[in-house]
Amino acid sequence: MNISTDFAHLKPDANKTHDGYEWWYVDGLSKDGQYGFVIIFYHENPFSTQKIKKLETDERELTGSEHPAVSVSVYKNSETIYYSFLEYSARDFDWQEQSLCLKLGKDELRYKLEENEVELELILNQKLASGHSINGAISAKAVRPSSELIKSKSSDLHRWNLLLPSLDFEASFLVDGKEGREELAFGGKGYHDHNTGNEPMKESFRDWYWGRYHFEGLTLVYYLMQKHDGEQFEAWLIDEKNQSVLQRFDEVKLEYFTLNTFGLRSARKIELNSGEVSVNIQSKDKIDDGPFYQRFLGNGVLRYNGQVYGAHGISEYIYPKNIYNKLFWPLVHMRLRQVHQKPHWVQKSALMYPWTW
Repeated sequence: MNISTDFAHLKPDANKTHDGYEWWYVDGLSKDGQYGFVIIFYHENPFSTQKIKKLETDERELTGSEHPAVSVSVYKNSETIYYSFLEYSARDFDWQEQSLCLKLGKDELRYKLEENEVELELILNQKLASGHSINGAISAKAVRPSSELIKSKSSDLHRWNLLLPSLDFEASFLVDGKEGREELAFGGKGYHDHNTGNEPMKESFRDWYWGRYHFEGLTLVYYLMQKHDGEQFEAWLIDEKNQSVLQRFDEVKLEYFTLNTFGLRSARKIELNSGEVSVNIQSKDKIDDGPFYQRFLGNGVLRYNGQVYGAHGISEYIYPKNIYNKLFWPLVHMRLRQVHQKPHWVQKSALMYPWTW
């Protein structure tokens, strides 16, 4: 994995391969941990079954930006109250270089870059076939990290750009979701990155753990990639104000492995160590659970400089081989909506669709 914190690589990668992927990820948790969101804009959706079918039939038919998508998850008390995964056609994706604005459907991700500060604005405007909807915006600010904050180069074909390891946000939504119609307004800490790959994820690694936890004035970002030919582990403790790496971790331990309904086996406890500095992460509540991907709300305990810090955070796990297992595709088709095609019958049901969330 090539890792950076570089806004020079913010825009879509015009040179990525037809079998690759690209996404911009934004998440946030409220100060009290009661509310949260994860929003992802895809230039090339790696979970698209239509894309995989084309790759299996005739690669020459594929060009870049064939399968853009947007996914939105909103959480309340560790439960998903709104979910969407909308896949569009290439003509729907619009990157405006001058204004630094990404548009897909009626959803937008806007940037304002200053020398020492970054502002983000996310605009959501969705109405689903089930009748569920979300309208609102997220405004975020962050200290702009140096391009030298985190830099790790390798020979593989995947790039992880930690644009904003930590940000402060305010969210305001009108949601018609699992719990009916409600107005949500909350603020807290969040995270933003940009990922690009020039081959399917399954070609390079077997599975991938990653997460971020915002302690008082400190942010932890970690990942553990178990490759086919070895293991790559990185974790950083970052000073949010000064945007400097205070600690790099060199030891990781995975414990308490559990199986989900689909046979996915992942660790629920992660320990990070470096000398006298340690972090204990407990993945507490599953907030997304499928055949190839899991997302958890967790608790983190940091021991640093003789003090103990606690934080809520988000941990994730992916097993990319299962994306290509057609046994699971009927479940994918219930969740992933092809916008320019007729919706799956489950997606049209206000009663049935929330059960897939």
